[in-house]
Order: sequence, then structure tokens, then C-alpha cells
Amino acid sequence: MNVYDFAFLRLAVASAIMVTALALQGGIRPLVLKEWSVWILGLLNGLAFSLQYMGLLYTTAGRTALLVNLNVVMVALLSWRMFGERIGAGKVLGVGLGTIGAALITTEGDLSTFMQGELLGDVLVFSAGLVWALFIVLHKRILIRSERNVIELSAVVMLTTAVALLPAAVVFDGLNIVTIPLVGWGWVAFTAVMCTVLPYGLWIFALKAVTATVASVVSMLEIVAAMILSMILLGEAYSAVTLVGAIMILASIFAVAQR
Repeated sequence: MNVYDFAFLRLAVASAIMVTALALQGGIRPLVLKEWSVWILGLLNGLAFSLQYMGLLYTTAGRTALLVNLNVVMVALLSWRMFGERIGAGKVLGVGLGTIGAALITTEGDLSTFMQGELLGDVLVFSAGLVWALFIVLHKRILIRSERNVIELSAVVMLTTAVALLPAAVVFDGLNIVTIPLVGWGWVAFTAVMCTVLPYGLWIFALKAVTATVASVVSMLEIVAAMILSMILLGEAYSAVTLVGAIMILASIFAVAQR
């Protein structure tokens, strides 16, 4: 399936589920769709999804999880600026470790990789992580500035994300949904429910109660799971340098998470 079609369909199905859930609570208030903030969140989320899927064409799933979730370091810095969250020696150490770890993963200690295709994938997924860092802190800011219906905000952001992804799906592949096999629709449904609606719903509930930095720290589970599953299901292998970089990134996340 085309990258752009898959990204759009995944979020379109997810938003349909969320809007249905919201309808059971009374539906979306029309005024919410007129707020610029939810459209900005949708655009950021859509951009990040596009960058991640394009990057996955060139790099491994495990490296993608590591580099995308390095956003916890950027979240810590942005939260310090926007919310006044304390940034101590641990967070400074985390930024340093994360930067070095990311460099080791993307180059594997060999500068010649700058001329290879995999680097493009690493840069794209790392950029996705940066965009998601901005998405996280803006999301937190919207939540704390006003009393929000969590399900309503989740549904609207999911909907605006799908709308943001639609143009790319139409322009780059014509949105050829007729040619998608049944198994493809199965994966769209699976990722929409198990990898989008369920985790996003849990995450946004948590974001009401904890700091943006702490909310990002749970991404450590994604890193470990992605590396293990990519080895088992995709046969991906990792060099010693990559593993050292992964350890440094995990250490950086732990350092940033200290309160």
C-alpha cells in the first residue's frame, strides 16, 4: 500500500471511531472545529506521520522507534520554556547523551553513511520526532489552559489529522483504495484501533495529570518493544555501535525523566 494512502486511511478510520464515541456523549460542538489550535495540532500530527512513514521506506523499524522517541529530550527543553518545568543537571546530561546516541545510530561510527540511503530515512524519522515534540507540548498547553472534554479533543485532533493527510494521499497516489486487498484493510483497521485510538486515548487522559516530559517517558516501552519485535518479525539486525547508541538514548531518557 502506498505510504500516503496508508497514513490517511489509518487516521481516517481512527477519527471515525473517535467521532462515533463522541457522538454517544452528545457529539462535537461546532465551535471546536473553528478553533485554530486543533487545526494546528492536526497539521503537526499529520506532518509527523508522513515523515515517519517516508522514513520507514529507508531505515529499520527499531532505529525509527529510537530516533522518533528521542523527542522526549526536546519535550523537556520546550516544557522548560513554555511551562517553567525545572531543567536540572539530569536533563542537561540527557540532552548530551541523546545527541551522541542519535549520532551513533544514524552513522554507526562511519561518516560515509552520510552518502547512503539509510541516512535519509534516519533524518526523516528524527524530524518526525521533533515535530511530535512540538505537538506534545502544544497539546499539553491546550489542556491546561481550558477545561476540555478529553474524548472531544481526541476526536477532533484525530479528525483534523486525517484532513491534513488527505491532500498528500490524493496528490501522490490518487488515493487508490479500490486496489487495496482485504489484508491491507485488515492492517488499516488494526493500526487504527490498537496503534492509534487506544494508545492516544490513554495518553491524552494521562496528559491531564502529569507533565509533558513524564508523559513522553513512556515512549521507552515503544523503543524496547520495537527493537525486539523488529528482530523477531522482520529479521532486522543491529551492530554493536547501534546498540551502544540505543543504550545512550535510553539513558538520556532516564536522565531527562528525573524529577
